[in-house]
Amino acid sequence: MTEPLQPLNMGGILDRAIQVYRGKFSLFAGLAVFPGLAQLAVGLASVHPKTAADPSGAHIFLVMVSYIASLVFTIANLVIQAIATAAICLAASKVLFGESIAIRTAFGAFTSKAGRLVGLEFLQGLYAVWPLIIVGVIAAVVAVAASSPYIIIPMFILGSIPCIALYVRCALAFPACAIEDLPATTAFGRGVKLSERGRWRICGGIFSPAVAAIGFTVGWTFVIAALQRTSPLLAGNPLASAGLTGIVTFVADIVFIPISAIVLTVLYYDQRIRREGYDIERMMHDAGLVAPGLPLAGERPAAPGAEEAKQ
Repeated sequence: MTEPLQPLNMGGILDRAIQVYRGKFSLFAGLAVFPGLAQLAVGLASVHPKTAADPSGAHIFLVMVSYIASLVFTIANLVIQAIATAAICLAASKVLFGESIAIRTAFGAFTSKAGRLVGLEFLQGLYAVWPLIIVGVIAAVVAVAASSPYIIIPMFILGSIPCIALYVRCALAFPACAIEDLPATTAFGRGVKLSERGRWRICGGIFSPAVAAIGFTVGWTFVIAALQRTSPLLAGNPLASAGLTGIVTFVADIVFIPISAIVLTVLYYDQRIRREGYDIERMMHDAGLVAPGLPLAGERPAAPGAEEAKQ
């Protein structure tokens, strides 16, 4: 799809993201399969053997293996989530401008850059969560002094407000890293700069699919809990329950991981249009008013031999 480049309101951003996802459903669903399967593996690995009153050596070994597997799958999930999100951002960028890209190409572009992507996730998490750490310490002290643990909940809710604001400030770092091929620290600064004078719109774009995903998952959580009480197959069978929960999470990942990443990509270009005149730059580039072969500002250069391959 090649829609005209122009600033979009919140509804336009979400609508454009849905159009991109629907237009190339197999591409984005295929990219989301990887983190979906990783999340399913984490859910199944989190089911550990029941504790025994007098455990044998084999039982202790099995418990240790299960916890190690859970840790390994959790780390693998973190890496795969980062690669898949970057791949979806790159694929969404291509689709927005009428270019084609394969699942293998998009995912393969970042397999050697997993450390950079995980590092960026760590930077974003650390930057966004530090107020909540301080609030947690204060809440614990107040709860002990007041002998009321319930005071922790409202304090954590209030403490999450600056965390949301800080995350919104750096959210565009991920599409910047994927599309512009930037190192983690450079992409972080680039994302913060791009978000200026657009953070309410970015906040709405990020949390609209997030709220829908939470609603879908929570709704099915209640359904699964009801089935656990009534179904003989699920009652007392944690592995079957984890499998059913994992399937629901897998479906949610297929739907909402691509939409969230595509929304981020649309927001990234929207801010570039507003702050850098990217729409004008793109029109000049497409009209041949810049040197042939010269990449747009902020775009990753084409791989050597790419033009010859197209011809």
